[in-house]
Amino acid sequence: MPGPRPRGLHPLLLEQSYWRNRLQVLKLARPSVLLIPRPELATHAVDVDEFRIRTHDGIRLFGLRARHRLGTSTTPARIRVVGPCELPEVDPAALQPGETEFVFQSPAGRRLEDRVLDVLRICQVATQSESVRSDQVQLVSATQQPDEFLIASHLLAEEATAPPLSCRGEGGAPDLRLL
Repeated sequence: MPGPRPRGLHPLLLEQSYWRNRLQVLKLARPSVLLIPRPELATHAVDVDEFRIRTHDGIRLFGLRARHRLGTSTTPARIRVVGPCELPEVDPAALQPGETEFVFQSPAGRRLEDRVLDVLRICQVATQSESVRSDQVQLVSATQQPDEFLIASHLLAEEATAPPLSCRGEGGAPDLRLL
């Protein structure tokens, strides 16, 4: 019996020309991040902060950032999303030395296009706050990858294979080359 077939997206959802204008809007909306220490969630090896950011269309996203204090890792940042009815939680025991995890709550009723841009915004925050390249950020899911992760991964992969441009945008912030 054959195994489960990998899920694919319609090719038009991955069309770079479709995303060009939408990514321009993301670039124009400068990210601002508010970090609030959450010592009650921290352990001796893991710092936890609550983060709040505004999306490209002004919606507020919130979540948790857990950073392992010890060592270095080949995967310095990863991103997870939880549903609108779930609270973001981190598992400090699952973090490897040097890793940072961003877990954010997706607002209810959000269109796919906006969810993709939300994931890319969190990627920008991760690259900026952790001083890593976008190809060092992993989008992880405990179950089947959500569509927004599949599309964002495709866009980030296209960015990584694009001809080398300055990796810093205006003000020294990391910049998505697709923008």
